[in-house]
Amino acid sequence: MTIDNLVKLTKGELLTSPSVSSFNKIEFSPNKISMGDLFVYTGFEDLQKAIDKGAYAILYDKEIPVTDKEIAWIKVPSLKKALIRILRLYLREKAINVYHMDEIDLNILKSISLNRNIVFLKESIFDIFKQLFNAKENSIIVSNDKSILKDIYPDFKTIESDSEADIKIVDYSTFETSFIYKETFWKNVKLPKIFMENLKSMLLFSEKYGIDYELYNLNFVENHFEPIFIDKYLNQKPFGSTQRVLIFEKNYRLTEKELKFLKKEARWAKTISFIENEEEYFKNFEKIKKYGDFNFAVIFSVKEKFLKYLSEQKIKKEKILFKEL
Repeated sequence: MTIDNLVKLTKGELLTSPSVSSFNKIEFSPNKISMGDLFVYTGFEDLQKAIDKGAYAILYDKEIPVTDKEIAWIKVPSLKKALIRILRLYLREKAINVYHMDEIDLNILKSISLNRNIVFLKESIFDIFKQLFNAKENSIIVSNDKSILKDIYPDFKTIESDSEADIKIVDYSTFETSFIYKETFWKNVKLPKIFMENLKSMLLFSEKYGIDYELYNLNFVENHFEPIFIDKYLNQKPFGSTQRVLIFEKNYRLTEKELKFLKKEARWAKTISFIENEEEYFKNFEKIKKYGDFNFAVIFSVKEKFLKYLSEQKIKKEKILFKEL
């Protein structure tokens, strides 16, 4: 790409009159720079190293001194927006399929897929840029973030619901499902029955695009009806070893569905729920201790944060007891 075209595309400002008019490829790491590359400077890397290794252009949005007027220094209002504009132009020229799917579908597909041509977009635009610039022709790009897809590839497709996949549920418990798919029996797969429609959808999607898959690695979708077994002291225990379970759900919309499922399928159990704003979820700790004889506690929270809080509370308690001794 020429320097002039990049300046126009990114709505940037060329601060020097360089002796070069184009660059070869775009790099984020000074260690990967070769003679003739453009270096994207985010403010943390070794800028001088990139220049010494032969960078022809610097793309940045920080206040930094121009140290070599022989190369192109392109300052943009927003590095993030500049990269999005570059990506949008670049992706138009590639034969790819871009799909939006919900987080549960995406996590199931990630668990079962064996195909290296699937790109699961990360959250950072810098990481996404690196992913897509290395993507092969005919790659399948998937994300659960509609906003970023609208920015980089407005013509993305959505997954259509389809229940034609031939899955026969043989048996199930609260958290595991045994089923037959295409004459293969899968026993005690750690995917609750409430997500079997998602599995059907992803199997059909995989078969439509020739994606190799296998179901041995299928596991709980993180922070979606994800069980953590505990004892009466709220210590975490191995799966299935106790009658007390914390069930984490970070999608408020799904909590009602999951409570209905428990009420219908686990009528024997005492179920409590803490469906509050995430800002309030730390208060759940005291409430859970109060309801010590429950079987299931559905918690609207992120598992890692809550378990970290439990651990901190135990450490505090141990310190107090040690001081009292």
